Amino acid sequence: MYSLSSYTQKNTMEEKTTKNEYVVQKTKKQLINQANKIISSKYPEFEFDSLLYEITAWKNSVKTTVNYRRIIRFTPLDKKDENLEYDFEVNLTNREVSPFDFKGFEKFYLPTTEDQGKIDFVIKAFDLPRMGFYHDIVESPDMYSIHIYNNVSFGKYFIDKITGKESMGSIEGNYALMPEFPELGNEDPLIEIIE
Repeated sequence: MYSLSSYTQKNTMEEKTTKNEYVVQKTKKQLINQANKIISSKYPEFEFDSLLYEITAWKNSVKTTVNYRRIIRFTPLDKKDENLEYDFEVNLTNREVSPFDFKGFEKFYLPTTEDQGKIDFVIKAFDLPRMGFYHDIVESPDMYSIHIYNNVSFGKYFIDKITGKESMGSIEGNYALMPEFPELGNEDPLIEIIE
């Protein structure tokens, strides 16, 4: 009786995962490797440094995705009014790479050599990146504004473009905690794969 019960339970679990079976059994590292292979096969001209991104893997019963979120985002002075994109996602289930499959690379920001020099200057002057935070750097004619944030707190700072010293007062704070609400309408949410 016990072995029949475990056999039935095993078969039921297998039936639930057959649609997404090729990714269900994989670890986060294996999923990231699979996503990197899809990117390099579809877009061999796109080279990126994985150390500059927070990379997470997510799944539900329908799809598995790997998300690449840029840790330090830089907006150069000449692109201040553009809606730049810094992040991308690989859907392992259908092999789509967003936004590249839909919009190309037109709005995706990759720093020029000159821009990378500016980014390196701010990183050194302001001791970035800070663990557990995202960082937005916006260039203006005479300063860089630096916005550091996570889900709990934030800070906005301004440094001189020449000296790297703070040039205006900083603003720091915590976000007000939102009350917990039950999730409505999404019976199959994406769950992060940690290991």
